[in-house]
Amino acid sequence: MPNNQTDANALRDSMTREVTNDAYSISQQIFRGQEGDVSRVSNEQLDERYRQAFTTEDRSYLMQEAVRDPVQFLASMQRLGVSMPPGQEIQPEPPLPKAAKANVPLPKPPEQALQSTYPTAQEVPPPEVPPQSPVPPAAPMPQPLAPPPVPQPPPGMLPSEPASGNAPPPPA
Repeated sequence: MPNNQTDANALRDSMTREVTNDAYSISQQIFRGQEGDVSRVSNEQLDERYRQAFTTEDRSYLMQEAVRDPVQFLASMQRLGVSMPPGQEIQPEPPLPKAAKANVPLPKPPEQALQSTYPTAQEVPPPEVPPQSPVPPAAPMPQPLAPPPVPQPPPGMLPSEPASGNAPPPPA
């Protein structure tokens, strides 16, 4: 990129730098230490979890993982030998220009986060599925009622057909 930036590029880079610096400052205020629900697993454990998801055809989990950390997911897929069909490869985003890069240090993970939490890949728990609203079981369909039997008139009292076009109402 030439030294003389356009005003739009200079403004974009300045805003990117400012937002990134603010994000670092805000994150230091919000995340003061290691969170209890965050742990690290080794690449082998992660690969085994993804392999299990492939064998059980758990597409929703794999898609969530791909969105959560695309770089980690693609690296694991490469280690597992999984590739995109020809013509559907994902193009990486170009890196930020030097003028837009933040001037903040990258935080180092705490020591306890670098240790493997699970001794074997089989012990990595499956992802938690968010609770869904329970669907009440369908109520059994009532059996259709048979029409009530039509009372038969006593013998010898069969109704005769009316001569007019108006038929009397049926007996109830």
